[in-house]
Parts: sequence; structure tokens; C-alpha cells
Amino acid sequence: MTRVATTIGCFPLLNPVICAAGEPVMTEAGIRAALRAGVAGVIAKSVNESAAARNQLDRADYVRLDADGTPTSGPGVSLFNRSGLTQRDTAEWLDAIAALDREARVENQFVAASIVYAGPQGAISIAAMARQTGLRVFELNVGAPHASEAAPGAIVQETDPDRLSDLVRQVRAVTQGMQLWVKLTGLSSNLPALATAAQNGGADAVCIMGSFMGLVPDLETFKPVLGTPAAYGGGWALPIVCRFLALTRQATQTSLPLIGTNGVRSGLDVVRMALCGAVATEALSIVMHEGFGGFTRIIDQLVSFLAQRNLAFSDLIGRSADALHGYGDAPLTPDRWRDFVPSDTLVGSHPH
Repeated sequence: MTRVATTIGCFPLLNPVICAAGEPVMTEAGIRAALRAGVAGVIAKSVNESAAARNQLDRADYVRLDADGTPTSGPGVSLFNRSGLTQRDTAEWLDAIAALDREARVENQFVAASIVYAGPQGAISIAAMARQTGLRVFELNVGAPHASEAAPGAIVQETDPDRLSDLVRQVRAVTQGMQLWVKLTGLSSNLPALATAAQNGGADAVCIMGSFMGLVPDLETFKPVLGTPAAYGGGWALPIVCRFLALTRQATQTSLPLIGTNGVRSGLDVVRMALCGAVATEALSIVMHEGFGGFTRIIDQLVSFLAQRNLAFSDLIGRSADALHGYGDAPLTPDRWRDFVPSDTLVGSHPH
């Protein structure tokens, strides 16, 4: 598996596929299943200090959508959901995660703690607790999409670079010796600035980018699916993520390790994110579509792609991003638009 090995800064990974935080890894059994599937590591289901965020799990709901955006009982291509946080006692959950991380370390894998941001004091306190357990990786998620709909104070989304830099600096102070990864929102056009702010605060890596919020009308009942807006992600999001990965790579001058997330459905999607600057990727909803075996499939496809081309994963990182140009640098292509319109448009027209 050397061909697919990668690193997040000085932190080595068996491969670039990480199981993101979510309901499938809300139990020890789920975390172990993800590790058996071959991922480099698991971000365990998130916590925070807010009772409202824990209570939201009792109101959580999920639906799979097909390619037309219609709810389906089949595997689906997108996941539409409102989620909540684990209801386990935080200290007990962190101890359980740390025990799993010690097991995983034997196989050169890892298990990480994650907090969905609700306030600075909670983030600092829980990060310090995570360090005390001996955990090696802490993910600070400041980009959970549900913030706009959740109960006040349950979840906060940070989109101000100055505030983010200050927050990360405070969390960094209590996580010395750990990897500190910051997960950013998908609901901002300011991601390169947020990534730079996280880096300035001491983050070891940033994860780009969280799911979007959407509303799906039910064409049978004419009511909103799930009755509320909800988080929406899927393969359709991958080009958007890739653009922000590339722009962030440019903004940070390749000095900040980037983790891509939202849209990974195959090994080729991992390749696409790597080409745009990701040194690793996170995925989760694939598990809710096809089980933990989805990770094994993705890793096998990546191994096959690299073997066929006699490449290492590291050979891919940033190659598309580093070849990116602006519109003003594009070659002149007069009348190119004519190749993409119906013939009726061109009746009686003349080339320039």
C-alpha cells in the first residue's frame, strides 16, 4: 500500500481515505467496521458542550435522493438530512475514542475526536479533555451546515477570519502535541481567507468543505421533504470543492495541508481532489448509501488507478491546481459558442 501512502504535515497515513464524523461511527462497532474497511483513520461522531445539540439527535431524520432529486428507498446518489450530536457523556466518549485510537495505532491507523463548534469555552475545554486521553488528532468543525436551523446556541458556524484565527489559537494552546484539523463551512465564498486564518492560528490542516443547506419539495405531497431545510451533499458538489481546494492551495502557497470532503463517491473522486491540492479526503455518506464496503471499493479503485499509471498518490497532489489559469489568460476561441447552441439559433447569422 506504499503507493497510496500520504501525509498530513508530519502525520503519516496509510492512504488518503478518512471516514468523516457521522452517525455510522457513533458507536465503537461502527468505528471498528470503518477501520476494517481499510480507511487510514476515522473521525468519530462529534460532540460539543450544548444540550440542545445532543437533543437534536432525537429530531434527526434522513432521506436518500436519486439522480432526479426524488426520495428513494434504494441506495441513492445524495443524502439529505438534519443531524444531531452523540448523546454519550463527553468524557466517556473521548475515553472510548482514545482506547480505539490505541488499538488502531497498531495497524498504523487512527481514531480522532471531533467537536462541532458551539462556543469558544466549550471548544477549549473539550479539546483539552481530548488531549488528556492521549488522542493524537482533534478536528475542530466550525462549518456544520445545520447552524442556521438548529436551536440557538446548539451549533455555531464561524465565517469571520479574525474570529476563527483567535479561536484556533486558543484551541491550539491546549492541544500541543496533537494534530489540529479545522473543518470549514461550504456556505462561504471566503474559504481561502478562512483557511489562511486557521493556519495563522496554528492549525495543522484544514478540511474543505462542509455540506450545503437545501430545501427539497416532495412532488407527491407538495410539502418539504423532512418538513425542514436540511444538509445536502453528493457527487454533484465535487467540482465546487475542487475549485475551493485549488484556490486555497494558491492562497496558502502550498504551505497548508488540505483535506477534501463532500462529493467523494469513487477512487477517481479521490484522484480529482488530490489533483486540486488535497493530501487526503474525508467521506461518510457513501457508507449510508452502500455500507462500510464503500470505503474498500474506493481504496481499491484508487490503488488500481495508480498502479495502471505507475504513479504514487503523492505524484498527483496539486497538479491541476498548479496549472489553473484565470479567464483572462484563456486562449481566444472566436465563435466557439456556436458549437453549443441549437442550429435554430444560427439561422441567418454570420460569423464575426
